[in-house]
Amino acid sequence: MDASTIRSRITGSLDGLLIGDALGCPVEMKTPAEIRARYGTLRTLEDTPRPWWRPAGLHSDDSQQTIALCDALLEAPDAPAPVFARLLVEIYEAFDKGPGQHGGHRGTGKNFRVTVDKLIAAEGSDPFAGAQVTAGNGVAMLAAPIAWRFPTEPARRRAALLSVARVKTTDPRAVGAGAALIEAVAYGISYGTLRGIDPARWIDATAHAEQEAAEQWGTDGPTTHAFSRALTAMLARWPCERAEMLDAIAAVAGATSDRPVGPSAGYALASVVTALYLAMDAPTLERALIDAVNLGDDADTVGAMVGAVRGAADGADAVPKRWREGLWAKGAFNDRVEALVEGATARWSGGGGGWMPKESLASSEGRWSRMAERAKGALGK
Repeated sequence: MDASTIRSRITGSLDGLLIGDALGCPVEMKTPAEIRARYGTLRTLEDTPRPWWRPAGLHSDDSQQTIALCDALLEAPDAPAPVFARLLVEIYEAFDKGPGQHGGHRGTGKNFRVTVDKLIAAEGSDPFAGAQVTAGNGVAMLAAPIAWRFPTEPARRRAALLSVARVKTTDPRAVGAGAALIEAVAYGISYGTLRGIDPARWIDATAHAEQEAAEQWGTDGPTTHAFSRALTAMLARWPCERAEMLDAIAAVAGATSDRPVGPSAGYALASVVTALYLAMDAPTLERALIDAVNLGDDADTVGAMVGAVRGAADGADAVPKRWREGLWAKGAFNDRVEALVEGATARWSGGGGGWMPKESLASSEGRWSRMAERAKGALGK
């Protein structure tokens, strides 16, 4: 691949992720019926409604964590976990805690808040101090930069995933979800499509990561390969009618969940499998993102994952201009893209690393949060 092709596909993945996140924020935890009642079909970037008002186009913690991982991989590609953990704390400290905020993190879930609070208490001594046993989508949602950094190096992708995942979780199901998404993004970057991906190799890479995580962390058990089994079930059924597939994904996920789950629930076996399916099945990136966020539930995360996967395959030119122009972060992370392109084309040997952004992530996120708060005050929100 030449530099321009790699640049387009990484940019498509990055912008797809940011857009999917921002597009889904207003309808997070809403049902499809509630979304239809308010928006018909949501197709535009909208404000996130009260009580956690945020302006249209401003991304959530999903994208914040993703860029934190990107920066960690550029600074320390073969040991990203300590840098990633440090950056999560720095973002927290970048902005005063307010309604809907966890420090500088926007739109967080309970498990992530616990992780960051424990990292703060550890004072940098242990990047894994906040790890929990949780099988949510929080690893998969941020994992795309591993494919951006190592698009042709599967062993380094797996090593980076195992390092970073443990900052948040020790559950192999979450690792399997992250591995599956990374492999899809890497394939998209390498081939410019998702249609030719080999199901057997995809499932094998996922299962390998699950098993290695379980063995390293002593968490092997009946659900070690639950995600790769769910991925297998989806791929065996695809292609089929959309409603049939979503019902099947929810049924497979529900069999290993302690509560009923829909296809876009935060459980990895639900939302991550759904995101991979939508990214493959939709005719365009635009259609994939619209379909994703209108499912509701964990809409911003599903949107982010779909955007990262399909954007990698379709490239920057497939990203609708109206959405890109509406992002608060439009172009803000281009320096990361250029560093990633340089790494991919130079085939960094010996690990590389040491790269630092023009503006730190904590600085940009703190600035955007302050701007959003001023806008909120001016509008009386």
